[in-house]
Amino acid sequence: MIWSLSACGDSSNGEAGSMAESAAASSEDAGPCPSLVGSWELVSIAETAEALSGQFESDPDYQQAPTLKILNESHWMFIRQSAEAFVHSQGGRYSLQPGGFYTEYVEYSAIPENVGQSFQFECKLEGDSLWHHVGGQGDARYNELWRRVR
Repeated sequence: MIWSLSACGDSSNGEAGSMAESAAASSEDAGPCPSLVGSWELVSIAETAEALSGQFESDPDYQQAPTLKILNESHWMFIRQSAEAFVHSQGGRYSLQPGGFYTEYVEYSAIPENVGQSFQFECKLEGDSLWHHVGGQGDARYNELWRRVR
């Protein structure tokens, strides 16, 4: 799975600040995904394209290298690591738009080519425990299911 460094804490450039403000403001009226704040583990993923960099192969069972995603009010990050090896990590700011659209802005990544990219997904929460999102970038499409970690 590939997702998808700028000044992470610096909102003086306007754009970064507006994304953080957008995430906080729009989470109230985001419809199917009112809030994603918390810790999530990847349950399943279906991909319709090769990894963006070609450097990492998918593990459809995600048993050898579990993936954990953590979101606060304005930022997301994920890490994928097995007991034997680091696989991938990436993160940055995110926004929730009305109608259930979730966008990740990549600000740091183990794959330098991913920095500066963004990935948009349609999302919905099932109760407070399951998070479905479908989308990606261009031909790279992902259908993911995440479970809230308690």
